[in-house]
Amino acid sequence: MQLISFSIPKSLEKLVVCPLGDIQWSGEAGSTAQDQLKRHIDYCLELGAYFVGTGDYIDFLSPSNRKRLMRADLYDTSKDAISQKSRELVEEVFDKFLKPTVGRWMGIVEGHHFYQIENETTDEWLAEKLKCQFLGTSAFIRVPSADWVIYVHHGTGGGKLPGSTLNRIYHLAAGLQGAEVYVLGHDTKLGASHLSRPFIKWGKRNSEHELESRDVFLVSSGGFSRSNIVGHRIGGVIRGDYAERGLMTPSPLSAPIITVNLRSKTKEHRTWVSI
Repeated sequence: MQLISFSIPKSLEKLVVCPLGDIQWSGEAGSTAQDQLKRHIDYCLELGAYFVGTGDYIDFLSPSNRKRLMRADLYDTSKDAISQKSRELVEEVFDKFLKPTVGRWMGIVEGHHFYQIENETTDEWLAEKLKCQFLGTSAFIRVPSADWVIYVHHGTGGGKLPGSTLNRIYHLAAGLQGAEVYVLGHDTKLGASHLSRPFIKWGKRNSEHELESRDVFLVSSGGFSRSNIVGHRIGGVIRGDYAERGLMTPSPLSAPIITVNLRSKTKEHRTWVSI
């Protein structure tokens, strides 16, 4: 886990944060919804948004794939070829979609799909290109001037119902307190739940003690991986993609937008989430 602070201009009246991940780029023949992704990024930039990465930027080597690969006794030339391909995918997802966002990232966490060679991963390479901090598995990110905190993790597990991810975040937020917004990706569901939590404001005298309500948002960060693609092929064979073969519900192909009113004098009703 990382605990970091992120500075924004003091002149801002509102902070817009766009979680972005589960792009799962595997090349032009892959399942990434390119038009929807480009439109979403353009819209976020029009809003003057900052981005936070939720992982799975490329669709390359799941955890089980990496374990099998590590057990394989490959030639160095074979390892170099795999490394080169992973780098190409990072270059492509950056050049095609993410280049306009350079310098506007609060940080990115790693997902399940990445490749590691020696002491660096493809997610770290991407962070370098985006000129932002690589945050590892999870992070609390604080904006000091707003006294506002977001928690980000790629996510894990499954669940077919729309609320399955939000239920997971609910339990997470109860045991890992400190943020106003908790964001998970991974299953490409898109949703948000708005909670209210009381906090004690202690005064100098008993008559000055108060309860302050603070908003807490649970957010599942969507994704841009299409399913049920007509004529989809794996290799030369007509065969459905991962989601189609697993009878998974198609994703909305979008991501949430978080807005914070920086002129609000209280922590209640100053944050809202659009999905």
